[in-house]
Amino acid sequence: MLTKLRFKVELLFLYFKRNWFYFILSLVISSSLVIFRQKLITIYKKINHPIQKIGLEGLYTSSTLPLEISNKISYGLTLNTGGDKFITSPLVKSLDIQNDQTRYLFELNSKIKWHHNQPLKAMDFNYKIAGLNISSPDPNHLIIQTEKPFAPIFSTLSQPLIKKNFDGLGEYQVDRFDYQDGYLKSLLLKSINNSILYRFYQNENDLLDAFKIGEIDQIEIGSVPENLSKWPKIDITKNIRTDQKYLAIFINTEKFNNKQFRQALAYATPKTSELNERALSPISPTSWAYNPDVKEYAFNEIRAKELIKDNQIDTINLSYNDRRLINQADDIKKSWEEVLGIKVNAQISNQIDTQNYDVILAYGSILNDPDQYLFWHSTQTKTNITKINHPPIDKLLEEGRLTFDQQERKKIYQEFQKILLEESPAIFLKYPIIYTISRL
Repeated sequence: MLTKLRFKVELLFLYFKRNWFYFILSLVISSSLVIFRQKLITIYKKINHPIQKIGLEGLYTSSTLPLEISNKISYGLTLNTGGDKFITSPLVKSLDIQNDQTRYLFELNSKIKWHHNQPLKAMDFNYKIAGLNISSPDPNHLIIQTEKPFAPIFSTLSQPLIKKNFDGLGEYQVDRFDYQDGYLKSLLLKSINNSILYRFYQNENDLLDAFKIGEIDQIEIGSVPENLSKWPKIDITKNIRTDQKYLAIFINTEKFNNKQFRQALAYATPKTSELNERALSPISPTSWAYNPDVKEYAFNEIRAKELIKDNQIDTINLSYNDRRLINQADDIKKSWEEVLGIKVNAQISNQIDTQNYDVILAYGSILNDPDQYLFWHSTQTKTNITKINHPPIDKLLEEGRLTFDQQERKKIYQEFQKILLEESPAIFLKYPIIYTISRL
């Protein structure tokens, strides 16, 4: 027994003696792999990570990029943390708020550099915002002065800073971009661990065709074609987007200054039965300022006829500029004619004169801050397309901009929504449904 054991030990020793170099080498390599595992994985990903190919519909330039892209490329002075709450961005080392919240002194992070390796300087901030006076006493300090307290200032300063050549300050750097006819055709973004190629298409049909032939691997569309839904190895995710825009009928209140008539239109308008999809006001339901207890104007044929019984209007023009709204416009036309007995001319137009129209079926924007001054205050003649001129609304919108306490602002904007829905300058319909289709 001992003889056999001795023989095995001597054999093993002899084998090790002849191959000691390979044993030591393998030990060093395996130890290195364990010790430097994370660094090696990072290097591998940097060299060999796949490119995510995303298709988007729309015509864009460097100054009109979708926020989902510009937020990857760069930062503003502030960041939206969700729910309309803002903090200072990585560009800011410190912030000193002075003079009853009318003077903001930003000290910039001196370690931050542009992607093209130039240091960030206060003079780089070229925000052109009405009511804000921006100055830079030295390269590391930025002063923003307001004439009076301006509560939405942090939301306003969240716009990412991007130069014309796509030089930015964020996680992703623009590696390549191509233009066609003055608009972006493609945009390649790279970070340490990821690469994203965005391709842009003029319409939804081109977007779908590009996905089908494998030019892109992910798209977002408003509806899924039946033939595509049956494809193997694709994932389809439905998402109700309550954070960007809402569909509504905007009414020219100068032409239709009778509130009862506008309410009759609202009650006679068919609406979605999906509660999560239904929009009730211009403020997102995810916002702290949202008021769910406003007039819903659920379809009510009897109430609509009661409100319109003394009406003298017999014709109304319904305008829209998006072909995807044709069915919605036809449903509204049919309902108004049947319930209210008025003739409706539904017409699509590439350019709608917002200064001279009857009603417009269109999407309204949802802002990061509940401030609605631009869209509903009587002095904002270019952006208040409904031309609503109602002193109580004006007063609330002015107070909302002067008030910093969130609970007080919440009361102001909830009251604003209540009065706005009572006046009915717009009929709020729904939030868009977006389907994200990805190749597996």
